[in-house]
Parts: sequence; C-alpha cells; structure tokens
Amino acid sequence: MKTLTRIQGYVMNANVFEPHWKWGDEAPKYELYLTPYDSYEFYTLEDRIEQLKQEHKYSKPQSFLTLESAATSTLTDRIIYGTQIKFESLLAPKLEGNLSDLTHDHELQYKFVQVVGHLQIQDLGKCFLSFHIVESTVHPAEGFDA
Repeated sequence: MKTLTRIQGYVMNANVFEPHWKWGDEAPKYELYLTPYDSYEFYTLEDRIEQLKQEHKYSKPQSFLTLESAATSTLTDRIIYGTQIKFESLLAPKLEGNLSDLTHDHELQYKFVQVVGHLQIQDLGKCFLSFHIVESTVHPAEGFDA
C-alpha cells in the first residue's frame, strides 16, 4: 500500500550522494531529514499513517493471537523524529532544478526544497516515507522586504 506525498521544507540532514550504511542493514540507504515549512504536515501525516494502518489491518485475513504474541510490542514507525520528517530509500533520489548541480550532501543542508515520495506500509504494519524526487522550490516569503 502506497500513498503519494509531497512536502516542502528545509533539509536538516541528508545522505543523498553518499548513502548511509547502518549496522545490520543489507544495503545502504539514502536518507533525508526535513523540517516542514508548515507544521500542520505532522498532523496530516499522522492521520494518513493511521488510515493506512487501518486499511492494512482490514486487508489481511483475520488471525487469532496467542497470549504471547499479543503481549509483544508493536513496531514503531520511522517517519517523525522530533521536529523533522525522515525520508528513506534504497534507490538514489532524483535531484531536480538547481539541486542537480550539487555534488555533496553538505551542500543540500538548509536548502528549501520539495520532496516527492510515498507513504508506505510494510507487511508487519510498520510505516515509512520513501522519496524519489527532491526539487528546489521558491519559499513563499522570498522577495518580500521586512
């Protein structure tokens, strides 16, 4: 199950040119941490996550839980980290606009961008955000004098 997502904000940390390899991972991951321009995005994401989990729950055949399996904790989602939203992918995202000229991750930090990807749910019910396109965008207040 996937749902398209498009979020604007500031890049806080990125592993787009040099994928991040964590211990235990089978393959390196491309990651991007974004502080959204509109804080309402957190509520929107939480609602979409809950809806996706409900759809996932009802799409699976009913199974009976043993006492032991019911007591195990559920897996946490890998999306919201404090004031940042985490995007991750096994494939390198496409950089568009004036971002296509960048060559290092540190050049991407603090840029105002739009990230296009999908909210996805795994078989075990764990949600994550994949990303496919990172494009430069114009800040809504750009050009205004204070």
